[in-house]
Amino acid sequence: MALATHFITMEIDLTKVEGDLVNAIELGLAERGEPLRWAITQVSPVTQIATVEAVVTTRSESHPKP
Repeated sequence: MALATHFITMEIDLTKVEGDLVNAIELGLAERGEPLRWAITQVSPVTQIATVEAVVTTRSESHPKP
């Protein structure tokens, strides 16, 4: 098994977050892989949308070459 690293961007609607923002971000990222690091890179004061950039890893099946 091999690990694949991905750079992803995710948007969070701050008006719909109930409770802890960090927890909401980590749950959203967990749907896409295992987060290594993440940061809120932008927040729109008009739409209340936060942009999160992250690096996540996923497991992938690697098949040996014949």
